[in-house]
Amino acid sequence: MRDASKSAVAVVESRQVSRRRFLKQGSALLAAGVAVGFRLPDARANEASGGAASTNATNEFEPNAWVRVLPDDTIKLVVHKHDSGTGTRTALAAIVAEELDVDPFAVDVITPENPFYAVYIHPLWKVFSTGGSTSVSLEYDRLRMAGATARAMLVAAAANQWNVPAASCSTASGYVEHAPSGRRANYGSLAEAAARVPVPSAIALKDPAQFRYIGKLRKKRGAAQKAAGTFQYSIDVDLPGMLVAVITRAPVIDARVRSVDSSNALKLPGVRSVIEIPGRPDVLGGNQAGVAILADDYWSAHQGQAALQIEWDDSLFESFNSDALAAHQAAWLDSPAAHVVPTIQSGDAKAAWTHPARVIDASYSMPYKAQSPMEPVNVTAWASKDAIAYWGGIQVPSTAQEAAEVIGGFKGNQVTVHELVSGGSFGARESKYWLLEVTYLAVKTGKPVKLMNSRETEMGALFHHAATYHRAKAALDEDGRLAALQLRAVSPASPEQWEPGYFDRADRMDYSTTEGINAREFTYCAPHLDIGWVRHETGVPTGWYRAVSYIPNVFAVESIIDEAAHLGKQDPLLFRLASMHDQPRHAAVVRRAAERAGWHDPLPAGVALGIATNQAYGSYIAVVARVAKKDGAIVIEKLTCVADCGLAVSPGGVEEQLYGGLMWGLGHASFDQIEIRNGRVVQHNFDTYRVARMSDMPAVDIDIVQGDLAHPGGVGELSSPAVTPAIANAIYRLTGERKRSTPFDLRAI
Repeated sequence: MRDASKSAVAVVESRQVSRRRFLKQGSALLAAGVAVGFRLPDARANEASGGAASTNATNEFEPNAWVRVLPDDTIKLVVHKHDSGTGTRTALAAIVAEELDVDPFAVDVITPENPFYAVYIHPLWKVFSTGGSTSVSLEYDRLRMAGATARAMLVAAAANQWNVPAASCSTASGYVEHAPSGRRANYGSLAEAAARVPVPSAIALKDPAQFRYIGKLRKKRGAAQKAAGTFQYSIDVDLPGMLVAVITRAPVIDARVRSVDSSNALKLPGVRSVIEIPGRPDVLGGNQAGVAILADDYWSAHQGQAALQIEWDDSLFESFNSDALAAHQAAWLDSPAAHVVPTIQSGDAKAAWTHPARVIDASYSMPYKAQSPMEPVNVTAWASKDAIAYWGGIQVPSTAQEAAEVIGGFKGNQVTVHELVSGGSFGARESKYWLLEVTYLAVKTGKPVKLMNSRETEMGALFHHAATYHRAKAALDEDGRLAALQLRAVSPASPEQWEPGYFDRADRMDYSTTEGINAREFTYCAPHLDIGWVRHETGVPTGWYRAVSYIPNVFAVESIIDEAAHLGKQDPLLFRLASMHDQPRHAAVVRRAAERAGWHDPLPAGVALGIATNQAYGSYIAVVARVAKKDGAIVIEKLTCVADCGLAVSPGGVEEQLYGGLMWGLGHASFDQIEIRNGRVVQHNFDTYRVARMSDMPAVDIDIVQGDLAHPGGVGELSSPAVTPAIANAIYRLTGERKRSTPFDLRAI
């Protein structure tokens, strides 16, 4: 990666480029320090030349969409997924580098010249996107193949030059070697020749026993720069003539601007214009109405924002209050209008409720929650008459395409995206309102516009994690085993831009709201199961969130299972294991977590353990919480986490992700809550929206089990859902009080 000083030079030099040329040709400016052109990989040229790899004016060797080798021995690995600090660039680059036989930390890692190239599309969602803990698990095989293909072609080029069999050559650290003759050539010297080699139809992948990087990485790319404060994020983008925009959005959901007095704001130094932005309720996930201040810098824009005088029309949401939502959801569930979308059906659950002494019935609720990434959402856009370009942590490039078309009428190759690493997302960068807003401003002004959210404006922008309500019922048989389980998950549909028209499907299923309670991922077996989702819309805009519906669904399932175990006077661990049929990897994780936490060991007075588990993204996890009563309050002393994520490509990154998820789950249990009163978001910053801090973190024990060395599972969103029920279950064992709504009040119990 280039250092920050070279990035600064690139920024200064770019000021001499005309806007039209800049937009037409695509920018070489990337604030993160990586300069690349915007040329399609030559897929059509490959086909026309009988499958040979492509070259260009610099004789760059491009065997596929992920590998670039230049004659000067510069090697670039392309990572086509967004990295929000999770280490995605590290893991995906390492997969390619392993098969290419180069050190992943000794080469450049770049984002795609054209992120809309067909091969980069998400294989499940059919859009250009990153998310759902799918990047490593879904890309593993084809990225290995990409690296191996490039290596085979380089070896073939060397073998041709040396007139030796390719099988007699080997590779190591960016060189092709022929041991019998002692000859050696670096990849760069072979680039031109390799580009003329036909792409092989059969490729031999490495034996995993020979891996040097996969399964062994303990560090992340960019860590040193981040520690030194020199790493550049999208918030650091600086373009010639750029304006900085801040937006005052509707204070009440769905309110419209009645009038704006901008006279005082426009008198302030640096403030250039005030632009009203219309709401787009016609677009799924569309923005609320707002008023933007555009200025030379953020501080001037912020000052101008404070000087605006805006009057808003009344809204139907003036009477909406989130503290009454759970009651409304419960009433909706009991109404004839409620439609149950079944996710798991077996046996006859109704017949199991005939013995009330062996039935437990409970309800669980969770409030709205904010994503709150450390770097608030920001993005830069620059539009001309015939093109538009974006810079930022754009997690879903397809959304940028949509915004460009809906707002500016731009299509196809008129849209360019410069993808940068962001300082966190947790779902915030999967929303689209901010892309619609910045596109509107860029089209209106014809200048580069950097839209910046403050923490306050971001919390007030809505698109938070949806509030949910679950009603569950469990029955035991005469031997105390789980006989029947019924669950109703009540929530709005997920943001429909991911699954438009889902409601028209035969099963009327929204898969993003039924995570963890579908037949593929549900943990427990019983003779009678009746699991389903009930759609309940409030009109409050909601958005994506780390682990999405796993969080409330796992909270409800793991709570009712625990309650059923206690009803039958059984050990919650053994009760779970007895209901986990034909799931050896999952059961092994649960046993291992219990063992590491000392489940069967004697505990001091005033201390208790609680357990919870789930599977997700092809991985399995169990969390044991240790809680204690101290000075009349509950203290969370320790979290023990065991995860089987298959092959851990980057064990260091996996451990970081698991740790972050545990902290995330601790926040769900203890703090996270967005309140809406009279249609207004109450919380505005971390003084009113409490988040988990370093001082809140208990001792943490993380154990990574690699239960399938052939396939990596997802891990980025794996560890947070089980934390809250584990804590709730521990509190019950300690106090006899069952926590069914979050956040928990842990004081004076």
